Amino acid sequence: MKRVFKKDVMEDCQAFEQPAEILAPWLLGKILCRRLDEGRILRFRILETEAYSENDSATHAKKYKSGNAATTQRMIGGTIYVHYRNNGYSGSSFDIVAGEKGQAESVLIRGAVDLDTGEKYDQIRLLGEALHMDYELLNRAYLLDSDEIWLEDDGYITEGKIRQKERKGLNAEDIDEKDRIALKRYLLE
Repeated sequence: MKRVFKKDVMEDCQAFEQPAEILAPWLLGKILCRRLDEGRILRFRILETEAYSENDSATHAKKYKSGNAATTQRMIGGTIYVHYRNNGYSGSSFDIVAGEKGQAESVLIRGAVDLDTGEKYDQIRLLGEALHMDYELLNRAYLLDSDEIWLEDDGYITEGKIRQKERKGLNAEDIDEKDRIALKRYLLE
């Protein structure tokens, strides 16, 4: 497998600078790698994503005017946004920031399969736990130069295997109906 994202390769940087609705399906099939403290590397193929664009009422940076979400979702594309401190769990749900710096876009990583065990994770908190998505260590990590978390591409073909659906769990009253029913969840079959 090839680690395709290195800081000095311009086209890789540009992949993350695309809008969330383009980045979300592009991430499907990629392998999210996470190095643990003891040196073991976890490899999870991304199976499900959700796009949150700048003008989306469900984007955390729009909902929270200050704090981690407002700051992190406006960082350079390719930055990891860990949603919260773990509070006793081994991990948290997380996004990959999309778009240009200053915009408020990101892609929630909703589902993946552990390539070593074959176990599928389709609940975001459980996926965060399996990947040990630690807020203190990984929040604001940059995929292009991190030794703790990165993406690999093994050439997995996704053409003709991607479905779009409505996003899950958007039931807060302050989310517009058009955003609630938008087909911004991408699944790899």
